[in-house]
Amino acid sequence: MQDKNFRSLLTTFLIVLLVFSLMACTNTSSKDTSQDTNQDSNPQNNEQASTEDDESANGSEEVVTLRMIIRVNPEYVVEGNPIIEELEKRTNTNLEIEAPPINNYSDRLNIVMASGDLPDIIYLGDMGTLYRNWAKDGLLLKLDEYFEKSMPNAKKVLTEEELAFTRIPELDNGLYSLPRVQTKPWDNIIYRKDWLEALGLEVPTTPKEFAEVMLAFAKNDPDGNGQDDTYGWSYNRAMGHLHRNLIGGFNIRPNSVPDENGNYELMQAQEGYMQFVDWLREMYINGAMDPEWYLTKYAEDDEKWNAGKLGAVYTNKITEHMTSPTNTQVKKTNPKAELVAGPPLRPEGKTVSDVYYPPQIWGNWGISADSEHIERAVAFLDYGYTDECNELLVIGMEGVTYTRFDPKTRFALRTPEQQEAAAKYTSTYASINFQTQDKGLLFVPGGTEEEFNTFMQAYEEIGKQTHRITYLPETIIPGIREILVKIEDSGINTRYQEYETKYICGQISREEFVNFIQNEYIPAYEEYMNAIRESGINKK
Repeated sequence: MQDKNFRSLLTTFLIVLLVFSLMACTNTSSKDTSQDTNQDSNPQNNEQASTEDDESANGSEEVVTLRMIIRVNPEYVVEGNPIIEELEKRTNTNLEIEAPPINNYSDRLNIVMASGDLPDIIYLGDMGTLYRNWAKDGLLLKLDEYFEKSMPNAKKVLTEEELAFTRIPELDNGLYSLPRVQTKPWDNIIYRKDWLEALGLEVPTTPKEFAEVMLAFAKNDPDGNGQDDTYGWSYNRAMGHLHRNLIGGFNIRPNSVPDENGNYELMQAQEGYMQFVDWLREMYINGAMDPEWYLTKYAEDDEKWNAGKLGAVYTNKITEHMTSPTNTQVKKTNPKAELVAGPPLRPEGKTVSDVYYPPQIWGNWGISADSEHIERAVAFLDYGYTDECNELLVIGMEGVTYTRFDPKTRFALRTPEQQEAAAKYTSTYASINFQTQDKGLLFVPGGTEEEFNTFMQAYEEIGKQTHRITYLPETIIPGIREILVKIEDSGINTRYQEYETKYICGQISREEFVNFIQNEYIPAYEEYMNAIRESGINKK
């Protein structure tokens, strides 16, 4: 009986012991598993936390794909471009860039805008009817709120005068794109320095001096080849009609600039206009001017200049062109050719040339209203208004497109190989904004010390003789474009060109021309000028 009780107690004891042993094992296993889990996960968590801290400190974000359509020169290479790759790193983006041929860009853009599949960032290059219609159709993102709250760089750089070009009055004066603004070097006229020296002449500064020099270039064999095959210059009405390099010498103001009494006058109604065309007529008749000037299309005067036939070019010329291949090609025709810059013409007795100078808007950038990455597209565009971004896009990278860049002089020294790389990988067209954040020149043209010195000499000399007067053109006035379309449709501008050509070429009298201007041309612009008067533009 006792044995039986003993065995029963022993069995109970062993069962209890076994239960406790199993419980102990389970607890130990749980603790070990917990410890193992913590040992496996803690380093990972710490690493993740560290990474997040680093990302936060660096302002990094998830890489997103942004699609762009841009207008660039034919030499520019998109695929395998190290500058674009660097831009992607800086902005944490993968850029899918479409760059249609520059000559067909507008056609391709129209197709893209009508496709319903817009890229995130769009170089519009249009501030007229097409742009307004795209905004009205809801294709473009309204940027006002983003500009105020999320675009500190753009807000710091762009002025209200510049933004006026991309605001749309009929849409609550909304901002549907940002302008690409450029700071240009000084306007100037380029002369053949070797011709001046051969004839013992100085760089002209007034209309009278200009006419005398042009006549000498045409009649006195400045190139010394013994042939009567040169002219002073060619009046390019296609690109340089009433150009600011010329009209300051006759005190002609833009239509939108009032006189000292606050009165607005059409340029052709101002006293200086007839003095100007009289001046042109005299040079045509005495042979100082290219006799086929009226046939000039686009930049054909540059072609005659490069062929060594002209002694001066003025159309849209700035000091940058002193080293530009566009104008230095004349040295291939005549290796001894030398160039010199002269100031915009000024009236007799003045030592400084007044040049009316509107904000230089070189296209505009918009964002698709349907972009899946609006915030990132906005941030990308805002980055485009920093020196860091535009120096990369236009000047490039050290060791790739230049050897040395001086941020003070804005000059980049390049080897021949780097000049080739710069032509492929950088472009002024690729810039988001073409000026520094303090409105200075983004870069000084030229890749050699000689070109730098040539530019700086011209820049400093013309700068001393130039007074720029900033003004807003009438094209920003609401409704004025529609008025201009009606004027164009009336055919009056075609008749004006015919009459002006005939007068300059001596085919009609001064009285006939004045009669046309006063009785037909000026009245045709009355509604246009009234819109300017009502706006009060440029009045202080």
